[in-house]
Amino acid sequence: MVPLLAILLHADYLSAVYQLPYCSKPAVSEQEGTPLTIVTYNASHFYWDRKYTMNEAAAYIKQLQPDIICFQEAPGDGYYHRDSIRYAFDYVLYKYISRRTDHLPTTIYSRYPIHSVKALYYKNSSNMSLIADDKNKQPIHPRDQQPLRDNKRQCLSRYHYRSRQEFGSRAKAVKDLILKMKNNYLKRAEQADSIHAEIERSPYPVLVCGDFNDTPASYTYHRLQEGLTDGFRDCGSGYQYTFRQLYKLWRIDYIFYSESLKGYECYSPETSYSDHNMVVWKGTM
Repeated sequence: MVPLLAILLHADYLSAVYQLPYCSKPAVSEQEGTPLTIVTYNASHFYWDRKYTMNEAAAYIKQLQPDIICFQEAPGDGYYHRDSIRYAFDYVLYKYISRRTDHLPTTIYSRYPIHSVKALYYKNSSNMSLIADDKNKQPIHPRDQQPLRDNKRQCLSRYHYRSRQEFGSRAKAVKDLILKMKNNYLKRAEQADSIHAEIERSPYPVLVCGDFNDTPASYTYHRLQEGLTDGFRDCGSGYQYTFRQLYKLWRIDYIFYSESLKGYECYSPETSYSDHNMVVWKGTM
């Protein structure tokens, strides 16, 4: 009885990470509208497990034939020169690469002309968001959040480190970690409110994607998903996680969209180019 009650109480969360297998939705050719493929990816600067991964990732993504790619933690000139990045993704015609070096770099690649871009920068944070209008007036809001990944790594290092320090020192470390996680949670909530306000102001259909660094149980998730469709809930299948560390339990990367977009497939392929998996969405607009 108790396990059943627990499942019922968490049914909303469970449906955000697991969808029962279903019969495939109609192929794009059978649906109305223009086919559209979206990829969002926290690239971890295309440097992971002591390897440079941009060329391999670019080749993999090219096979998906995406119309729009949104990168978070895209590489800056520290690993790759911007021209090298443009060359690797030359199959996507239009590009916008954020240029501020004091924030985590965020990038948009699109088959459609990018008419305008607005950048949102946040106080006391290295996060940023980009708001772009394409030729079809389809605003894109790729999002880069304060890396909860860093907090997770801190947590892992603290609990895997077999220290012989006294209990008081360890308790202080845990207390500091909890405080930092709380502060980051509050920051992400404020950032989610800022993006939600931009979504509300848009007179056009909206696509929101990126690394939110929060689970489907969070305020950030619910605030940004308000009035929009979660791609995985709409047309995903099976279990989806996007953060490859910590036992593959965390779904923190998302694609949301207005109801005028119709999805038929959303998945997160297992790749080794970053500490995140990319999210791939296919549908029509």
